[in-house]
Amino acid sequence: MAMDKKYEPGVIEEKWQRKWKEWNLFRFDADKDKENFSIDTPPPTASGSLHMGHAKNYLEFEIISRAMRLLGYNVFFPVGYDDNGLPTEKYVEEEEGIKREDVGKEEFIKRCGEAADQLELNMTKLFKRIGMSWDWSTLYKTMDKNSIKVAQRSFLDLFDKDEVYRKKDPILWCPYHETSLAQATVEDKERNTKLNYLYFETEDGEKIEVATTRPELLPSCVAVFVHPEDEEHSDLVGKEVKVPLFDHMVPVMESTEVDQEFGTGIVMVCTFGDNADVEMWKENNLPMKISITPDGRMNEKAGKYEGMKVDEAKHAIIDDLKEMDIIFDQESIQQNVGVCWRCETPIEFIPTKQWFVKVLDHREKMLELGSKINWYPDYYINRYRDWVKNLKWDWCVSRQRYYGVPFPVWYCDDCGSTVVAEDEDLPVDPRYDELDYRCPRCGSENLRPEEDVMDTWMTSSLTPQITGRWKRDDDFFEGVYPMDLRPQSHDIIRTWAFYTILKSYLHEQSIPWNDVMISGYVYAKKGVGMSKSKGTGVSPEGVIDENGADCLRYWAAGTKTGEDIIYEQKKVTRGRRILTKLWNASRFVEMHLDDYSDIDIEPEEIDIWLLSRLNDVLEQCEEHYRNYETSKVRRRIESFFVDVFCDNYLEMVKHRLYNPEEYGDKSKQAALQTLYKGLLACIKVFMPIIPHITEEVYVNIFREIEGIKSINLTTWPVIDSELIDDDSKELGELAKDIIEELRRWKSENGMPLNEDLSLVKLCCDEETMTKVEKMESAIKGTMNIEEIRYCSPVGVDEGIDVGDGSIRIKEIQAA
Repeated sequence: MAMDKKYEPGVIEEKWQRKWKEWNLFRFDADKDKENFSIDTPPPTASGSLHMGHAKNYLEFEIISRAMRLLGYNVFFPVGYDDNGLPTEKYVEEEEGIKREDVGKEEFIKRCGEAADQLELNMTKLFKRIGMSWDWSTLYKTMDKNSIKVAQRSFLDLFDKDEVYRKKDPILWCPYHETSLAQATVEDKERNTKLNYLYFETEDGEKIEVATTRPELLPSCVAVFVHPEDEEHSDLVGKEVKVPLFDHMVPVMESTEVDQEFGTGIVMVCTFGDNADVEMWKENNLPMKISITPDGRMNEKAGKYEGMKVDEAKHAIIDDLKEMDIIFDQESIQQNVGVCWRCETPIEFIPTKQWFVKVLDHREKMLELGSKINWYPDYYINRYRDWVKNLKWDWCVSRQRYYGVPFPVWYCDDCGSTVVAEDEDLPVDPRYDELDYRCPRCGSENLRPEEDVMDTWMTSSLTPQITGRWKRDDDFFEGVYPMDLRPQSHDIIRTWAFYTILKSYLHEQSIPWNDVMISGYVYAKKGVGMSKSKGTGVSPEGVIDENGADCLRYWAAGTKTGEDIIYEQKKVTRGRRILTKLWNASRFVEMHLDDYSDIDIEPEEIDIWLLSRLNDVLEQCEEHYRNYETSKVRRRIESFFVDVFCDNYLEMVKHRLYNPEEYGDKSKQAALQTLYKGLLACIKVFMPIIPHITEEVYVNIFREIEGIKSINLTTWPVIDSELIDDDSKELGELAKDIIEELRRWKSENGMPLNEDLSLVKLCCDEETMTKVEKMESAIKGTMNIEEIRYCSPVGVDEGIDVGDGSIRIKEIQAA
């Protein structure tokens, strides 16, 4: 085979993707006599199109998977899609312009499944184009039968261990999606709002001043609180005051939770405006008055405002309070409010019966386990720790949606008992499956199915168990679990990372993986994140069409682990220049390898310099790959390949390649062997980052000699220790510095770089002269110099300074 003259990425990439599939190159073999390296890969959500941020984050750990194969590991690299829950439902509702209740449960579930299938086909096409080396035989979906079975089995295990419970409580609630939320799926959003100062009245008509941002909750006011150390208002404690507009009486009570510096120092507690309301309601055994419906409207307790949306009622109530002179002041403030992670609707607190997984009981253990995991970068453990330390709720895992994993649960209508499915019957859907179950307490057949579905994270937190064949192949599970690496983005540390650690502890009493590799965001521009739902994403397909997948991959490898970046097209196209240089340099080497022989020939000093420098690079890049620092690998190997191998060594050996009659055939063979070793090592280090072009180079130049059909099946390059020499490194650098200055001189004087020079005078001490003399042949041959003369050191104002200043070029004469 011979390399084409022109680098055509589209042709090359399609060819090798097809070949790798034919060869089953990345299929995991659990019986291989190699150490396993298992990756807990993030299943992308079926909720829209992928953008460059997704591509970068997935490629960062894809590169690691190839590097670990090269380093000798048996890599388990499974693939899955997260088509479960609210994100997919939201996508279907928005794309089809429907609401779930409009089409009914079964039809809506069907449409969600169809939409997820199409989205996953689109994602699969893209993932294959960018060269994801997943083991596609492991493909799973979080709504397939096995994943549902694993999620339900997890629930049953937690149920048996008393780690789940069901109760009615004020719960975080999204009025838009009409479902409960977990603390981790509520995000803070800053907004401008008004702090309203208004009058309450005591029984004897005395006005007291209360400040609130939520006057729409006045119908739900159940108490007013002051601080025990508030002397100004201490006389109010024990009295009752009348709530404006709604005229019901509420007690004035004391609490150290009152912030005396906020508003007037008197606060109203409603059921429920925020978490503080919930806590004070519980602590003081207050009554419950709910005035907001699950769909975010005012109910009958709101009187004439019944039926209004919450925000609409807020404005109407403020208008009425102003008209009655009850509001006496308003202050503009910045406020952080909790919003739904998917639709950004402000959350409410709605008392409903929900399933919870115990979290608060295990906070200290979660901190301990987090410390046993290696975080890359290490500072991201602080985000994990902060989240765990600030947990206030157990994990609410039930959702009032249609498309999700059903709970394997029924309720006895006769005695109220909870009935759970048997493991051998999993997966089950109590809403539709007819099973011959009876209540174990009273024997009744009158069982009512649980209508709620599980939080999507209940399944996603089990990705190691799903891919590791938990509870169905113990030997396989033990071989890959705990997994070696969890790659993920930093925004889901509080969800995916935390919940997976929690589940691993509750099920296996262990950590789920040894390492976590964190990816950063890609912003479309400053302050604007890439988002498939908001239309701010840049499509990877267009980038690939224009530049090729390897070019995209080269860009993806350039970001520091965990770092956020702004997308710049010029940084993508920059990679094309490097790829073209690799192509051209490889063609140059290929052109000369017809005369290659692997017989044992002693290399020259400049060859040893190249190999010694290369050895340093290999050691550094191996360490960087093992530390998941792909950007450092890219920077180091690019610098070596461009600056050392191409721009210097190739030029330093051309005279030996083209003039064997003058320099000898052994000299030519030594140069060819060094070129062979150097280029092969470079493409191996490059391979995890740019696998298509390196495969093409390998197959055309090296496969026949190496005897291995794919570069992906080769091992990490090693330089023979006998060819590594620190003295030669010093000599080579000396020669390189002299050659660079001579090139610069020729260029500044308008001379072709290959033009002959009759004389070069070098001024240096005797020790340096001895070193230069060892490299004379390389210097002369590279720069076409007839004679080099030496003279004693001269002053800094004479000649051209070389390198560290130990040499000065005093005179150059053209031929």
